[in-house]
Amino acid sequence: MSALTQTIRWDFCLQSRSFIYPANITSTLMICGFILILPIDDFSPRLTGFLIFLDPAMIGLSFVGAMVLREKSEGTIFALGVTPLKPWIYVAAKTMTLTVITFASSLVVAYVATEGDFNVPRMLFVLTLISTLATLIGFACVARVPSMNKLMIHWMWLIALLYIPALTHFEILPDALTPIIALVPTYAVLIGLTWAVDTSAYSTGALIYAFSYLIFWCGFGWWWTLREYTRSIVTSGQ
Repeated sequence: MSALTQTIRWDFCLQSRSFIYPANITSTLMICGFILILPIDDFSPRLTGFLIFLDPAMIGLSFVGAMVLREKSEGTIFALGVTPLKPWIYVAAKTMTLTVITFASSLVVAYVATEGDFNVPRMLFVLTLISTLATLIGFACVARVPSMNKLMIHWMWLIALLYIPALTHFEILPDALTPIIALVPTYAVLIGLTWAVDTSAYSTGALIYAFSYLIFWCGFGWWWTLREYTRSIVTSGQ
């Protein structure tokens, strides 16, 4: 059995011990319940994309934080620094296992929001990029944080920043601010999810920007996470 396979199995066990699955089911049901009680008969593609975005954002940013902090408290993650396990295997396993959870819950949200009227392969492609990005950002943020209290403070600032593009997504902010807002990767996320629901919602130029920018941020997030893992956790023991 390869090191990656063993690490993936460990992560699934850790998710179970950290009550990730009940938390995920609860958050998914809450989002679905919110969708069902909205006094709207037909959701626009942009609203649908935003509602689907809530789920992978929750999984990637918060759940990876809970997992890493648990490993820190048990000393497991620091012990990895003296094992042959390569950093990329540890990070890849976290990303892959959380992406699987994202697929399950986000598809449920998408089904409720669209009544099943969406393209599954297209949605899975977008969710893969989003879950990867959210998990890597979440990991990089938690790497230097010693406790859940301090992590919550980091999350408040991060979430406030990442949700600003929703104002442009719903055309609340003037178009003149769009080039600035587009620097925040969640603007590309919202475009991608909206495209997964309705391919005609955005222009070809907007889609090229969105997927190019998401791929760029996934690559940057991968580098950033490996750097934080090596410097902040293994070397410094934070």
